[in-house]
Amino acid sequence: MSLSRFYRIAGITIQVDSDLPITDATFHPKFKIFEVDGSGEDTIFISHHFSLPDLQGQDLGNKVYQHPPWVIYRKEDSWVYLGVAPVAGERHIYQVAFFNHDYTRARIHNEKDETFRGGGLHSLTLFPTDQILISQVLADRQGCFMHSSGVNFEDNGLLFVGHSDAGKSTMARMLEDRAEILCDDRVVVRRWKDGFRIHGSWSHGDIAEISSSSAPLKALLFLEQAQTNRVISLGNRKEVIRKLLACLIKPLVTADWWEKMLRLVEHIARDVPCYILQFDKSGSAVKLIEEMVEKNKKQSHRPLRGG
Repeated sequence: MSLSRFYRIAGITIQVDSDLPITDATFHPKFKIFEVDGSGEDTIFISHHFSLPDLQGQDLGNKVYQHPPWVIYRKEDSWVYLGVAPVAGERHIYQVAFFNHDYTRARIHNEKDETFRGGGLHSLTLFPTDQILISQVLADRQGCFMHSSGVNFEDNGLLFVGHSDAGKSTMARMLEDRAEILCDDRVVVRRWKDGFRIHGSWSHGDIAEISSSSAPLKALLFLEQAQTNRVISLGNRKEVIRKLLACLIKPLVTADWWEKMLRLVEHIARDVPCYILQFDKSGSAVKLIEEMVEKNKKQSHRPLRGG
């Protein structure tokens, strides 16, 4: 047992501290894939407490968001998130989270400890999803979560983008014998010095197979279920940007966050080959994907002509 555990996603280490011991059963087994021995070069901090602070008479700042299950306040360089639920027509607070200005430090106060002691938790924050926190942190690191499935296909990162029922899990299943599945529903896209990479996450959909590894992003494919199988090159950058913005996982949206996302998406549209993938469920699309990957390899190795 320990009071601290460490998990790494997309190059970011999350240190989880708790007033109660963290055991191997505290978090869902999927987190073992992302667990590391200690902090890294880029570490953020979450601390869990198991009683609510007294907010009576406190100035929480300006209310910037209110929609169940959250009421969010901003005060100078900090954020306050209230987890609320309606009880007999009144607002019941069951969780209070304090974040610093860039979301790299969080103090999370939980009303009760039964859920934590019960184990099998599906999020490190005890929020409905950790994307609420990680999406904010990624924005400062030229990264984002996408509604997508991602695979490592012979060291080629392929990102299949689409909303629910677009076929993200279907494509992952079609490729599972040929590629490593990173995640079938939420994939991190991050810009590094040597280019874009896709990173696996624990926020999976129908396929429980996930990975903490990454791959260089070589192609981005917008999914369209159809009667035939076709790969259509998308050269219109404005259309690519529009499609990408529609598939971003959004935390609390601020003007600053949007500016960062717009710059990031513009870079993706400029640097990454983008396609529409029309496919049926026969599996024939796999052959087209293989041909696309091979074609991209040849083009990337083509020597430049001197002038």
